[in-house]
Amino acid sequence: MNHLDFPFGNCNCGLNNCINLPEGKPHIHSFDEIAIILGGTSVHVVGKEEYPIMRGDVFVIHGNQVHSNKKLKNLHIFNIVYKRDFFKEVQKELNAVPGFNTLFLHEPCFRKYHKFKARLHLNPLQLNTVIRYIELMQKEFENKPLSYSNVVEYLFKTIVINLCRYYSETEIPLSKSLIKVSRAIDYMEKNFAEDISLQTLANEAEMTVASFLRAFKKITDCTPIDYLIKLRIGMAVKMMDKNPSSRVIDISVKTGFWNSSYFSRKFRTVIGITPIEYLKKQRGIK
Repeated sequence: MNHLDFPFGNCNCGLNNCINLPEGKPHIHSFDEIAIILGGTSVHVVGKEEYPIMRGDVFVIHGNQVHSNKKLKNLHIFNIVYKRDFFKEVQKELNAVPGFNTLFLHEPCFRKYHKFKARLHLNPLQLNTVIRYIELMQKEFENKPLSYSNVVEYLFKTIVINLCRYYSETEIPLSKSLIKVSRAIDYMEKNFAEDISLQTLANEAEMTVASFLRAFKKITDCTPIDYLIKLRIGMAVKMMDKNPSSRVIDISVKTGFWNSSYFSRKFRTVIGITPIEYLKKQRGIK
């Protein structure tokens, strides 16, 4: 077994280079990571779901997801780990990069439904390019020259951009569908308070309405309308948490529900209590 550990230190990201690891226990941690499979095979376990992985597979693991690996056969894996607060800044900077939200946010969230079939898989040339950047990061960690942390973060962003580029160029059918659906989800997240039609979302995804509905259901296990309602309710909860003195009708309008009675019904369905009850509870906490 060869396990080289590169902790965060003064940096916001680090490396784990693992060869022939023993099977690990299910665990969570305070950081997220990019897993890059350099050789061998394994079964990646997230919660109760199991996914076979092989050389060339690249996927993001959110630290709050219970995960482990089993049935390891000569597995060689590089994990690039990063702090969540740091990644929020990276997200602001790289949010417009094609494939970014799909690879780092939506693919991990919907993995349970697409069964890892929308993953990123690198061809040999792409994998070798990523490995070269990783090796440069490794040298910086080992030698710690002047301003090495700045170089490491620069290399981390370069790797992220390349992975996003490779993902946006994928030929895997379900990955291509996820990229299109992801564009529609991005639109919903940015315009949730507006009147959004299915045709508008299908246009964002560059699909027909019928194809968009099928793809969205297959990838997220819900309809676009249900997803939008849950998104709006989530935004309403954030607004209520921030300002418990808000009025229900104001929160309703700000989150795209032009009928407060409809808003209250949907809120109770998703959260379990009415908006008024939720506000009263938050006022009591304050």
